[in-house]
Amino acid sequence: MPEQPAQPDRKKVQEVYEKVVKTFGQRANVTGIDIGYKYDGGVRTDQVTVRIHVREKVPLEALSDAEAFPKEMDGVPIDVIQGHYSPSANGILALLSRRHRRDPIQPGISVSHPLVSAGTIAAVVYDRVTGAPCILSNWHVLAGSVFAQAGDAIVQPGRFDGGRRETDTIGHLERMYLGRRGDAAIAVLNGTRQVSPVQDATTVEVRTTRRAFLGDTVAKSGRTTGLTAGVVDGMGRYRITYSVGTHEIEGFIIRATADGNPDNIEISGAGDSGALWYDPETHEGLGLHFAGESDPAPAAEYALACHLDAVLDELNVSLEPVEVADSPAPPAPEPAQPEPSAPSLLDVLRGAGVTEEVLSNIDVAVMGDAALRDRGVRITGGRTGPMQIAIDPRLARGEIRLLLDME
Repeated sequence: MPEQPAQPDRKKVQEVYEKVVKTFGQRANVTGIDIGYKYDGGVRTDQVTVRIHVREKVPLEALSDAEAFPKEMDGVPIDVIQGHYSPSANGILALLSRRHRRDPIQPGISVSHPLVSAGTIAAVVYDRVTGAPCILSNWHVLAGSVFAQAGDAIVQPGRFDGGRRETDTIGHLERMYLGRRGDAAIAVLNGTRQVSPVQDATTVEVRTTRRAFLGDTVAKSGRTTGLTAGVVDGMGRYRITYSVGTHEIEGFIIRATADGNPDNIEISGAGDSGALWYDPETHEGLGLHFAGESDPAPAAEYALACHLDAVLDELNVSLEPVEVADSPAPPAPEPAQPEPSAPSLLDVLRGAGVTEEVLSNIDVAVMGDAALRDRGVRITGGRTGPMQIAIDPRLARGEIRLLLDME
């Protein structure tokens, strides 16, 4: 039996992965870069390597030296695999029961924005700020375009399955995210139907999360293909083209359990977008399904998921109900403070240099600036320089008139 090659240490693999992303990640033919199992003649080996996914594999002899990918980098083997991925919310026929109007609403059934075809409810989640129950799915299921905005109606079943805004609205778009950490959105439920957190056709209730690991067996409940399972085959970044442009999304790739997928098992299909990938043993949530392959060959069957914990954080929601603290009582009002007294005319005049001998003969009431102006007094300066006072004899009256007569 041939000796198996030594496995490079995890740190070295990660370093090479980051280097490959920077060096080759922007090439037009590249659809993903990840860390995963190396394949030999279509058979998965135990060798962990850095893999470059390409839209179409080209024979090595047809490539120039500059175009060819290296076979290894810093002692870590580089594998090139073919994979073309796309969002999977296009309307195709699905398991009939999952396309119906349902009460209670639950994960695994049809849903969409009224202008999107159809996708899948991933889970019931709770707003960490308000505690409101919501449903989680993909951005391209609950929003789908630059025109989508908070408050848009969400229908169950999805539009392709007959859902209409007038009769089937179950909630409204609340928050959405499409970026490096995932493709996700939530809708706040409007209370018109009952809600169950159990994945359709299972007894699984996902309440916790963890990160997936290479080799994990995972399962999901989706609108189109129902209950399916696969193996986490790689973890990295995958490039998807949406209606709003191309995005590189972090996550993991799921492949059929058996090498070559001899039974032609469909792991996922169009309309499964938004389904939740979970550990079938522990029921921990792992990823949010957002794309699949477009190659009809059984061996090319893949599914892509973004990390569930990442999108929950981006959308600020929890799988567990959230207790919202009562709003604190408003603080007691501060005791009213007396308004500061307006400067007296004596103070103003004293500051302007009028002698105490003159002032001692005047009995002046407290006045503000407006009162002084009304009596013909114009004061300038005093804040940053010497104060000056001018009195218009034509307007002077009352105490000011007396002052002028005395001077």
